[in-house]
Amino acid sequence: MSDDTAALLAIKNASVHYAGPKGTTIPAVKGASFSIARGEHVAVVGESGSGKTTLALAIAGLLTAVGATTEFEEFAFDGKPVRRGRIAPIPRRTPGMSMVFQNAMTSLDPVATVGSQFVDVMRGLSKVSRKEARAKAAEWLVSVGLKDTDRVLKLRPYELSGGMRQRVMLALAMCSRPKLLLADEPTSALDASVSRDVMDLLRSMTEDTGASLLIVTHDIDLVRMYVDKVVVMYHGEVVDVCDADRIEEQAQHPYTLALTRCVPTLDAVHLDRLPTLDDAMLAGFGLVTTAREDDQEAVSA
Repeated sequence: MSDDTAALLAIKNASVHYAGPKGTTIPAVKGASFSIARGEHVAVVGESGSGKTTLALAIAGLLTAVGATTEFEEFAFDGKPVRRGRIAPIPRRTPGMSMVFQNAMTSLDPVATVGSQFVDVMRGLSKVSRKEARAKAAEWLVSVGLKDTDRVLKLRPYELSGGMRQRVMLALAMCSRPKLLLADEPTSALDASVSRDVMDLLRSMTEDTGASLLIVTHDIDLVRMYVDKVVVMYHGEVVDVCDADRIEEQAQHPYTLALTRCVPTLDAVHLDRLPTLDDAMLAGFGLVTTAREDDQEAVSA
């Protein structure tokens, strides 16, 4: 973990356990440590089940799984220690943080209009009238590229496209002007072009407000273009923390290099079988060669 005391977020030895059968516990996050500077953009990457989302929810105070427990040796946010009590069925968000969830369709109220959801959030943040809240909501919708605000405010989530729902979620998260925005797989259900638009929005809005950004994602190639630092999780542990543009040079664990090497590229178009993460991991430990290396050796022979 960084020794920079000016870091916006600093966690040391964070652990999360879920309740298992017959009173046992299952570790989901084990001794995770990293920091985020003010205004910094960070991505947590790793395969499904590596503990990325669990760690983000624990940081945001939104972990509600029955029987789950969290423990931090150190947890500081905005220069102040954060104390975590027992996990309750109703979450209590860490002040100064907001979160964009993975599935906007299930995160938004399916029967309430966009306008009514904005009004509820904004009136919960400050004492404003409904009229003032709707006016502010329209401003936030414009800021995320939804300019037909009168129509959008009257719509329900199922009447919006996936990209529009994600933009509404982003506007709702940013209207509290958080110091740290957490985004859990914000592009997972979107096509490539819309994914870039959403990432552009995340980057530009946090830069405009001065907020830091923590993205949870599988897409290591996408985050290279949008973040400053990459935190790599493997089996619940943070195994690497690298500059986004120097992952290969700074990686200390074979898993980090495996993530970069198993991404399909146009160079692999002639392969009978694309290299998998397991292939790349074994190659990193020096046990086997990847499918791409086998193919190249066969061609050169």
